[in-house]
Amino acid sequence: MNAGKKIIRVVLICLAALTLLLVIAGGILYSQQQRLTQLAVKELNKQFAGELVLESSSISPFSNFPYVSIALHQVKFYASKQLKGAPLYEVKRLYAGFSLPDILRGRYNVRILVLSDGRLHVARAANGEVDLIRAHTFKSDTTTAATDSSDALHLDLKKVILKNIDVTYQDAGTGWKVVSHIDKVKTSFKMEGDHLAMQLESKLRVDVTTKTDTTLFRNRLLQLTVNGNYDLDKQQLQLAPSSVRLENAHLQLEGLAAFRPDTYVDIKVKGDRPDLNLLFALVPNDVAVMLDKYRRDGRIFFDGSIKGKLGKEEMPAITVNFGCENVWFQNRQIDRKIDSLGFKGYYTNGPGHSLKTSELHLLNVNAKPGKGVFKGNFVMKDFTDPQIIMQLYSELDLHFIGEFLGIKDLEHIQGDIILNMNFRELVDMQVPEQSLARLKEGVQSELTVRNLSFRIPGYPLPVQQMNLHAQVAQGRLQLDSVAFRIGSSDITAGGSISDLPAIFHKQQKPVAVTFHAASNRILPGELMQADTSHKILRQEVISGFNLGLAFETSVQELLHPNPLPRGTFTLQRLSASFKQYPHRLHDFAADIIVNDTSLRVRNFSGNIDSSGFVFKGRLNNYPLWFNKIKKGRTEFAFDFKSDRLAMNDLISSRGRKFIPEGYWYEEAGKLWLRAKLNMRYDTTFKRVDAHIANISGTLKQHPIQLENIKGRIRYGTNKYLVVDTLTGKIGTTDFDMNLKLYAGPDRKGNKRNNFFSFNSAFLNVDELMNYDFTDKQPATTPARVTTVRENDSIHASGFNIFKLDFSDFDAQVNIGKIKYHKLWMKSVVANVHMMKSRQIKIDTISVRMAGGHIGMRGTLNATDPKKLYFRSGIRLDTIDMTKMLMKFDNFGQDMVLNRNLKGKLTGHIRSHVRLHPDLTPVLSETMAKMDVEIHNGELIDFGPMQAMSSYFKDKNLRMVRFDTLRNKLTFKDGTLDIPRMQINSSLGYIEVAGNQSLDLRMNYYLRVPMKMVTQVGFQALFGRKREDVDPDQVDAIESLDRGKKGRFMHLSISGTPEKYKIGLGKKKTI
Repeated sequence: MNAGKKIIRVVLICLAALTLLLVIAGGILYSQQQRLTQLAVKELNKQFAGELVLESSSISPFSNFPYVSIALHQVKFYASKQLKGAPLYEVKRLYAGFSLPDILRGRYNVRILVLSDGRLHVARAANGEVDLIRAHTFKSDTTTAATDSSDALHLDLKKVILKNIDVTYQDAGTGWKVVSHIDKVKTSFKMEGDHLAMQLESKLRVDVTTKTDTTLFRNRLLQLTVNGNYDLDKQQLQLAPSSVRLENAHLQLEGLAAFRPDTYVDIKVKGDRPDLNLLFALVPNDVAVMLDKYRRDGRIFFDGSIKGKLGKEEMPAITVNFGCENVWFQNRQIDRKIDSLGFKGYYTNGPGHSLKTSELHLLNVNAKPGKGVFKGNFVMKDFTDPQIIMQLYSELDLHFIGEFLGIKDLEHIQGDIILNMNFRELVDMQVPEQSLARLKEGVQSELTVRNLSFRIPGYPLPVQQMNLHAQVAQGRLQLDSVAFRIGSSDITAGGSISDLPAIFHKQQKPVAVTFHAASNRILPGELMQADTSHKILRQEVISGFNLGLAFETSVQELLHPNPLPRGTFTLQRLSASFKQYPHRLHDFAADIIVNDTSLRVRNFSGNIDSSGFVFKGRLNNYPLWFNKIKKGRTEFAFDFKSDRLAMNDLISSRGRKFIPEGYWYEEAGKLWLRAKLNMRYDTTFKRVDAHIANISGTLKQHPIQLENIKGRIRYGTNKYLVVDTLTGKIGTTDFDMNLKLYAGPDRKGNKRNNFFSFNSAFLNVDELMNYDFTDKQPATTPARVTTVRENDSIHASGFNIFKLDFSDFDAQVNIGKIKYHKLWMKSVVANVHMMKSRQIKIDTISVRMAGGHIGMRGTLNATDPKKLYFRSGIRLDTIDMTKMLMKFDNFGQDMVLNRNLKGKLTGHIRSHVRLHPDLTPVLSETMAKMDVEIHNGELIDFGPMQAMSSYFKDKNLRMVRFDTLRNKLTFKDGTLDIPRMQINSSLGYIEVAGNQSLDLRMNYYLRVPMKMVTQVGFQALFGRKREDVDPDQVDAIESLDRGKKGRFMHLSISGTPEKYKIGLGKKKTI
């Protein structure tokens, strides 16, 4: 057998032996895996507050060779025994590796742990408790004895490996959140006596997010290579030089940490690279991408130490030196370069190792942006209440800055900025300032902007020709002026803040803020980019605009308004003129005081053209109006006065469309309005209670004076309106009005009656309606109009109020005297009831008018809103008919029925009248029975008499006076029936009977003295002369009545006043 075959044989024997050992070890481990797994899980769950569960286990001999492993599948750990919620961590596979010698000796020592494909979530509560630590806390009352038998499971780790693990840490106290994906972490251990050598290699990506959702590190690649030695006896960890790599930046780390008797650290961190990778590793990704378009170079250094005790109430000393030098940036696309950038920085947490004693220094900050200059120093002490030194001098060409940054919206920016600052709150500290420009005595900062032009992103109009000057002196910020143009508008402004450091330090100090602005020409439509649908706004031009504001408050109120800062807001001046609203606002001024819950307007005054006003007001519980869901009570009280308020000064030509023409030039004088409104909200508006203390004033065009109008008005969304004792005087009219309107029962379900009452000693309707008393010239020859009956006259064409639902409603009216046109009414009393059945019942209407008295009762039936019927009974007592005007609808035309008859009327009228919706009677569908008596009357232009004017001797037939007229008339179907009546008139003794319809067709029969008939009349009636007619042989001629002298003639008249026929009648017809 040659040597080669011997070697192969030995190798095969070794492989066979090794395979046999693996099979034996695997078999032994397989036989024990269930017991070991159950033992480990059971013992851990006894000790932990949480619960560990797994799905299954298996043998994996080659996964972590040379160790033989038990693989635990779907391992999950819950925060409690109840297994509620998501598990704190879970891994798809967990390998526990054992060495072959240990297995063969019956010892089960875990030498390697491998966790693969899992996730871990750690949450720290606001009280500092960590859920993962709480769930892994060992129970102190356990009675389980530890076992030292060879069959027990022990940990003797040499290596721990994590693969593809997602870790999340969230701190409720600070709001920080850390999300990490571990590609691989490998940790190895080696015991050398009392020393444990450790080595850590990791590769992971980290996201760190702050409480404000700002990403501090986004998807940062972090690689750690850490070597350490832990002294078990001294409990001290010594870190050998290790490296931390963040993206492409490298930091060196070394030091020690002792854990007994107190935690003590002494660690040094150093970074010194001839490139800018350290800077790029610290900035957010979007900024890093933006910086990538610049060529750059320079040196950045970082050298820090952490040394001292570390505990719950104790922090170690932290000292960091950092800076950069010879740094430059150059835009790759355009030759714009910022050169010679450098500074030196220093940070320490001071002797107290706290934010209170911390200091930050940035010294000798230099840069050359093109031809510009930038120099400065910055020092800050006490991070809890910062005290600073800010020294800065810069001359910047903004056109260069815009081109250098390469931002599209800044490419067109132009102008120069000069900033000189020497803000010192630390007077005992010296910083190098010999190269900075000197300021005037007492001036801490000065800013000058010249010819600045730029575009606002998303806004089409450029800002042009901006010039600005501002300075800070003795802590006061004064914006002397800022002037610029936007489109065709020019604006000049300025302002001040009395104590800028107090705002910066959030001190409890008063502060005053002022602002003023002016403009020669403002085009609001252009500034607001109004489209063609806003025609008036596009055409509006504001000129002579001047505004001055001031606000006195405190720093805390300014920084933390609730919801408005408490203080005094002053409108010092406001003036402006408008083109489309052709008026000028001038001399506006106001003081507004804001308290905890009230907002008070004091002396708000101003003028619009020649009109002026003064307004005072108070709004209690004003924070209610800032809540999205309003709940509670609020009160608004105001007092408004004006010596002259002209409607023409307030409205434009468009406004006149909504105001009656008679009020276009109305003027109010000595106007005084005072009222208080109490409102209640319960998520929505519920009710308002208005107390009117006074309404008074005078009107010029409508010469009326309002005096002492006051009362109470309540309205609620639970359907009620109440006017409670509204009293006052309008001109010569006084009134006392009450109204209660309810749309349903009260909260207890009880019925509520609607009610209205009106009381007045004198009601001047003419004055209220501005009645014109000028006598109208009567038409000399009125044109004849042919009447055509229509189904719906003009009276029925408008809005029909009777289509609305009726309610139970009671009304009472008591008026001492009413003046309406030339009609006077006295002692007016009315009681009216409206019912849901669509009827209005008039219990009583009593009025003294026209020298007599009228009383009426009746019922208006509106069951059919298109056909209204009014049934009434009217009593008249010595009414002067010359003072009465009665208007009716005659087949589509209005006519007045009192022109033919005058006198004193007494009687009783019972009627059933059809009415139009405007309450004008339809006489063609009206029936009335009139028992009347007229004394000392006159018939004026009475048709039958006018028709016989040529038949009678020289008599005044246009006006026929009579002593007494008694009769019972009937009006039905548009026809007035007149039974026989005897009239002792100025013509003599006359008897009349007949009828007349509304179209003026008449059929009258008269009995008149024969002596009145002229020779012409005899010729027309008999065709013969008077002497040729034998009275005894003619039926139309009646002999003398007993006791009377003379003869009478019977006549008949038929037709219309324009076309009529007169003939002889018969005795039986009269």
